[in-house]
Amino acid sequence: MDALKRAFLKLDHRFGGSVPPPRAQVFVARHPVGTGIVVGVVNGLLFAWALSGFSDTERMFQAVLVGLGFGVFLWLLLRVERWRQTEYLRAGGFPPAGTAPPVSDALPVWFEGLLWICAWAAGTVLLWLANRHSEPPRSWLWSAVFAGVAVIAGWAARLAKQRGRD
Repeated sequence: MDALKRAFLKLDHRFGGSVPPPRAQVFVARHPVGTGIVVGVVNGLLFAWALSGFSDTERMFQAVLVGLGFGVFLWLLLRVERWRQTEYLRAGGFPPAGTAPPVSDALPVWFEGLLWICAWAAGTVLLWLANRHSEPPRSWLWSAVFAGVAVIAGWAARLAKQRGRD
């Protein structure tokens, strides 16, 4: 078992696991039960809404099981993350949370993802509205796919521009 633990930590270190985690990652690792409950309830409700299962008991039961599965899976995943963080702290791998984060001009990953989602949603609506009067009218799926392609193309152009400057 000890060899498996060392192999996991060596693989984790090789893929960048020894860098200090963000404060949000430390927070959810310290509160795995609460995070699992919140994520499980939200996913169960979204699943019930997607199935229109609030009136059907069988579908509602399926939604409860999906939410429970999401919550338990996330709880187990966060328990492993908590163990990983304590192992690195015990070995002196990274300082505890609360130290100053490294200075960088890059946007945080969560904010970058939020910008992508907002740009994709706005692009989907604008493409759907623009093509509503075409013959035959375009669907939401068509609009969503092409908005996604446009967002990814914009990201690739910005990345190429940044690499050209470096």
